[in-house]
Amino acid sequence: MRVCFLLHELGRAGGMGVITGHVERLRARGWDAEVVLTDAIDDREWDFALATWWETAEALWRVNASRRGVFLQSLEERFYGEDQLLERLGAATVLGLPVDYVTVGGWMRDVIAELRPDARCVVVRNGVDKDVFTTSASPRREGPFRVMVEGNPEMWLKAIPDAMAAVESMSEPHELIRIEGGLDAAAMARAYADADVLLKMSRVEGVALPPIEAMHCGTPSVVTPHTGHDEYVVHRENGIVVGFDDPAATTAALDELARDREGLARLADGALQTAAQWPSAQASTDALASALEELAAAPTPDVAPALAALHARQRLTIELGRAQLGELTWNRQAVADADRRIADLSRELEEIREERAYKAAARARGVVRRVTRR
Repeated sequence: MRVCFLLHELGRAGGMGVITGHVERLRARGWDAEVVLTDAIDDREWDFALATWWETAEALWRVNASRRGVFLQSLEERFYGEDQLLERLGAATVLGLPVDYVTVGGWMRDVIAELRPDARCVVVRNGVDKDVFTTSASPRREGPFRVMVEGNPEMWLKAIPDAMAAVESMSEPHELIRIEGGLDAAAMARAYADADVLLKMSRVEGVALPPIEAMHCGTPSVVTPHTGHDEYVVHRENGIVVGFDDPAATTAALDELARDREGLARLADGALQTAAQWPSAQASTDALASALEELAAAPTPDVAPALAALHARQRLTIELGRAQLGELTWNRQAVADADRRIADLSRELEEIREERAYKAAARARGVVRRVTRR
């Protein structure tokens, strides 16, 4: 089969690695698979074209493909803040297209089933390279309780400052292992193995891979209940789930594990049991290949329900855009009113300063200050 994955740019993000890994393994099984940048589309024919980010979805109809789909690693509108309404709405329109969907988590399949009961959606879990992410033959080194925090601090959804603050507030002896990116898989595996626990306090995720990678290395996680966590974390069996915006509870959980090394070992055993049931990278790509073959053999997606969903989203965009524009207009008017009031007050102050009584009072204050200094 000939399949292309549409990207708007190449990068080092985890999601990019998942896509390029699938491409390499699909090629190994004899498929014509390739990453195609949206600004470099040519006239080649494809059996299946997959958008990989909402900004690449429009390129699906610029590609010469027999079938089209969207590879979802998260519901991307959730990556944007409240002040990014247009981006959020743009990302949400992807769920209203006449295409098939491949997701990496069951929770996304459930959301699509609610929003688009007509759409086909197949779950293909992201796999783990089990030759790299594995338990170390050597025992864990002695020393303070080691907490690993990984992720880009500039991404609000990762909540890195919250995680670091929770570690810094620990009362038990501890050491922070901070990973901001740039490590290859082998280096990440060594970092996981060197840690006693991985702390993942994200507010938004698709299905985060670091906790499951850490499980393969025998390292349990403390996580917030972000979407996708329940795909692998079972509270008190292979990790601990703490609440959002509860730094005290997070610190208490870390201190508890630092004191109770037997409890930590039980969580580590549970993590390894979970990891044993998780698909390998090759098994994930095999599942993707089967999914694409299944979808390609199915009838072409019905356009009418997709158009209805797109129209509903367009109406919502118009209404929310109108409301935001009205708020923006109000804010501009408020700023203009404030500027006028400041100008009025400035003129009144100048008029007061020019009055004879004000000048006399100012001269009197000057005399008093001179006498006081003497």
